[in-house]
Amino acid sequence: MIPKIESLMSKEICDIDAEKSVQDAAVKMAQNKIGSLLVIEDGDFVGIITEVDIIRRVVAKQRMPEHTAIHAVMTSPLITIKAEQTILEANALMEARGLRHLPVTKFGRIVGVVSIRDFLHPIDIEETEERSLEHAAAL
Repeated sequence: MIPKIESLMSKEICDIDAEKSVQDAAVKMAQNKIGSLLVIEDGDFVGIITEVDIIRRVVAKQRMPEHTAIHAVMTSPLITIKAEQTILEANALMEARGLRHLPVTKFGRIVGVVSIRDFLHPIDIEETEERSLEHAAAL
């Protein structure tokens, strides 16, 4: 059985308001040692800002990060994957769309994020299957 993406995703969701500056986003990413932040506007997730967005859309274009709003350079709309989809499906979607970070949804809500770096960690398929069976038995 191929593991589901929820077994690989990070459940810690870091976010930032769309009106904040790119400098604020960079600082928050550095503090949390992560490469992306989900962007919030009026309480909803509306996009994502990544290290690559900052390099290509701000630094390379000589924009001033402290005066550039996140909403001006974020990637939007969000492309997501359902938690019950497999790691192979997530990998294929990320490759096809050129994504390094992919929000994961469950029942229509974002519950985590998977990063291309997450695919570098070995997955214990037997352990993942055991957890899935235990979870199914509990339902």
